[in-house]
Amino acid sequence: MQQIQRPFGKSLRLGPGKHPNIQRMQIGIIGSGWTGCHLSLELAKAGCQVTLFEKGNAISSGVSGEFGIRLHRGPHYPRSEGTRQNARACFGRFREAYPELVVDHEEAIYAHGVSDALGQPSKVSTAAFRAVCYENAQCEEVDPKTLGLNDVSAAFKLDEPSVVIGSKLRAALAHRLLSSFVNVRFGCAVNSTTQDNGGVLLRTVAGASFRFDKVVNATGFQSVIPKAFAKNLPIHAEVYYQVILGLHYLDLHPSEKPISRIIMDGWFPCLMPLITDDQRPQTDYVLTHGSHSIMASCQRLEDAEEQVGSLTDEVVESVVRIPTEQEMSRFWPPFGERFKYVGWKGAVQAKLKTESEFRSSVTFEHDGVIYVFPGKISNVFDAEDETKFLLAGVGCIEQNGIRYAPSGVLANATRELQTRPRVVGANTSDLKAKL
Repeated sequence: MQQIQRPFGKSLRLGPGKHPNIQRMQIGIIGSGWTGCHLSLELAKAGCQVTLFEKGNAISSGVSGEFGIRLHRGPHYPRSEGTRQNARACFGRFREAYPELVVDHEEAIYAHGVSDALGQPSKVSTAAFRAVCYENAQCEEVDPKTLGLNDVSAAFKLDEPSVVIGSKLRAALAHRLLSSFVNVRFGCAVNSTTQDNGGVLLRTVAGASFRFDKVVNATGFQSVIPKAFAKNLPIHAEVYYQVILGLHYLDLHPSEKPISRIIMDGWFPCLMPLITDDQRPQTDYVLTHGSHSIMASCQRLEDAEEQVGSLTDEVVESVVRIPTEQEMSRFWPPFGERFKYVGWKGAVQAKLKTESEFRSSVTFEHDGVIYVFPGKISNVFDAEDETKFLLAGVGCIEQNGIRYAPSGVLANATRELQTRPRVVGANTSDLKAKL
């Protein structure tokens, strides 16, 4: 296979349909979130025989299937050029592949905050944020006053839709998996993977064993991760586990299409739709905050899971809801009267500790297992391209005990991934436990 070189942020693709180098390969995929489902579908199309392992009783029941998801164009990550470029490169592919799961907004607004919850200025200047927004041809600068926004220096309207979550998402993906003859095993938690005579032996918690040519770990870097990775991740990046909280609201005066209000960049609020069905108008929203709704950033997954388990309604009310609503109302005064609080959801996300808050997927192979570190929703196409490249097995870079695509995300983002935060307290990875 010819080694494919690409500019940073443009998709590395082997093309649609079956591929002789990977056709008839037996592939096991662990985790049925967006990454696991998408890879199952695309590898099946390429001629692989795919078995998808899900520890629960439903697909897409984790973060990617329950929290509000936007199809990013990039401005949410003004300090990470790599994240923005990858988001834009895969935007069109996602819309084309999953049109029934993409919901356009009446308004998708990004605004540059003057000062955040701690009284600090935005982490980027107004000029820098304006330049980031105008990386998108669809960007339109609007007068903040016409939107009812206060304490912002600039506001921009973008074509940035939402992606469906919940029951509608699960039904759509389940139908596609069935039509693609993917073997989905529910209630099948995986315990270990080991190399076995040129293949990979996968064992479940229940004691069953399966042998595959390759295994893909799509668990969001939260399950069946080698212990050695905790001390020395081969990609030279530091992993941490963040406890995130989403506050659920009902829009009492909904517009015909959903809206979003996102203040940048730092400890600012973010309001996004939660679209789970075909109801019109959409009334469900999630409110998050750059610091208030991030409950902790932990080095160990176990510590983060313990934090989630200790959350109570009383804690969320006093520590998260009240200050987050105050912040949202400070920037957008109509929020308080228009939105009614319903409840909250908590979860854990694996992230990479970088100065720029890099958030694209990273794909690499170690001991016969392809690991996909989670990123933004459209990054499933980066993961697809690079997984196929690794399965084909020709022209890959081999370094520090891993293999990866020569012109993929990891190869292009090495410098950004290796640059750690320079100022303590200025990065979400520095946020300490609030309990």
